[in-house]
Amino acid sequence: MKRKASQFDYQRASLPRTRRVQFLDCFKMNYRLILKCGLMLLLFFTPMVLFSIFADLFYVSLMSQSTEEIAQTQLLYNYLLNVGLILCSMVALIGITGVIYVLRNFIWGEGIYFKNDFALGIKQNYGKNVIFAGIFSIFYALSYFIYSLFPDAIVSLLPIVMSALIFLPIFFWIILLNNLYNSKWTGLLRNGLYFYIKTIGWSLLGTLMPLSLLGLLFIPSELIWIKYIVLIAFIVFAFPIILLIMVLYSTSVFDRAINKDNYPDYYLRGLNHD
Repeated sequence: MKRKASQFDYQRASLPRTRRVQFLDCFKMNYRLILKCGLMLLLFFTPMVLFSIFADLFYVSLMSQSTEEIAQTQLLYNYLLNVGLILCSMVALIGITGVIYVLRNFIWGEGIYFKNDFALGIKQNYGKNVIFAGIFSIFYALSYFIYSLFPDAIVSLLPIVMSALIFLPIFFWIILLNNLYNSKWTGLLRNGLYFYIKTIGWSLLGTLMPLSLLGLLFIPSELIWIKYIVLIAFIVFAFPIILLIMVLYSTSVFDRAINKDNYPDYYLRGLNHD
């Protein structure tokens, strides 16, 4: 199947000159694509949403028990909650992988066959993404285990903080690199660490934006229906925009650091750089 040509492919003068301007152009050119990405993300986040609803309902029933029964089951509940969220995150990662690939092609000015490009992005990139996600999940699981052993010691939170502020942003850079370059495992890890250090401020900010989605899962269960209305709205409308910002920013960084000298075909692709 031939790729459909974008209406902007042959109008270089109409292309934006910067990635910042391109962000606004994305909504002018094809806002429906952003909505499609949001709906696809919701599909792959559905297991996480359903699991969280089940966990909230179970927690409400747990709180109705006696104090001794609560103490006996609370720790087990917390472990199962974390394991469940990790497994559901692996499913959500499928959707994220496909959407990032679609958004990359979009900002490059290529025509989009949504289903084909989404599936191709998963096929090409999900394998390495899920391996690194597994490594991160193991580290997080160990971090949480340490915290559960010493819940009153502030220092026991350090591994969890390291997971959120060091390993997670490096993982995001690995996903973005893997979306663009065919690198070996060591190369992805090395370059992910390099770009994290090089752009540490923006990396931490970029990590906090998608982490806010997980933060919504910890809204008190008494507000369960409001909680999930907000969560679903966030996934459909806000999360694809966050991913678009991450793809645009990372592409700009890669243009300066990698593409200009090593991948001229990628350099400033989708921009008017005459």
